Amino acid sequence: MMIDNVLRKTLVAFVILLIIGTYVGPVIALHQHNDLSPGATTSTNGFYFVHITDTHVLHKIFDRNEFRKNRLQTVLTHVTSFKEKPAFVVITGDLVEWGSGLGGALNYQEFTECFYEKEGQLYADSNCTIPVYTTPGNHDYFWSRTLFNYHRFVDKKHVRENDRYTVTFKGLTLFFLDSGHNEINYEAKPYDWIYVLGSGLSLRDIEWLDDALNSCTSQHKIVIMHHPAINWGEYDVIAHNREAFISLCEGYNVNLVLTGHTHAARVFDSNGNFYPNNVLPLNLSFYPTLYVQTDAIKEGYYYRNITISSGSIWLGPCDQCCETAFGS
Repeated sequence: MMIDNVLRKTLVAFVILLIIGTYVGPVIALHQHNDLSPGATTSTNGFYFVHITDTHVLHKIFDRNEFRKNRLQTVLTHVTSFKEKPAFVVITGDLVEWGSGLGGALNYQEFTECFYEKEGQLYADSNCTIPVYTTPGNHDYFWSRTLFNYHRFVDKKHVRENDRYTVTFKGLTLFFLDSGHNEINYEAKPYDWIYVLGSGLSLRDIEWLDDALNSCTSQHKIVIMHHPAINWGEYDVIAHNREAFISLCEGYNVNLVLTGHTHAARVFDSNGNFYPNNVLPLNLSFYPTLYVQTDAIKEGYYYRNITISSGSIWLGPCDQCCETAFGS
């Protein structure tokens, strides 16, 4: 009787998986892996960093209880409290709800109060040992086509480079790009008469990335920007030079493209195969370039760890450090 019950439960579970598979699209078969938790993530020469995104901070004039700021501070306190500290933190855009004008300046002031600054560089900890690297999102442009306040308050170093820059750390190089402001795609009709995409990458962006990847000698390569290049269908992706960008990432064996924007936790490869959050962490030695979206701090206390250990990159799941209550 016990064996019959086990077989029955196994059959039911199998049928449920088949049903789910018909709705979520292709899901890749995965290699076995061991869970990597903070504090036990790295070998002697390994390290990890934290990805957060879409903080959408508002000044207290607009957010009286400072929910957005407090949520960001809670996540930063959590990730810097691990026994083994992250090497750095990456934030992929939409730092504030809107970035232009006097209101945008106030929003950025509120955002930067969550960090420590030394010689023009933001840090997540008071000892200034965990640098914070950023790239702008479409809300950082709102309601204009410039990033004046973003460069004034957050990143003063990369104005002339149009926010194209690299960071190299222990065999890993990060390539930062600005994926642009909102752009309306009228060709999306009749499904949406206003179909907003990220304006995307310029030809100069593509040339810069090609040159930077070609000259890169690091074992591991990760591209950082706000809008995804791969998503369900072509919704919420970059409008210009998307195919050229994907071709570069595949051709140069980029390990990851880390993005935000969608306020969802999603992982795809270039063929559109979907990797659900519950199958992570993944050892990227066994996978092609993966295109990663991390959920928004605007929506919850979300973050993601990426670990470099023993010559491999491990992509961690999108986690929450605490439960999100309504209105908090």
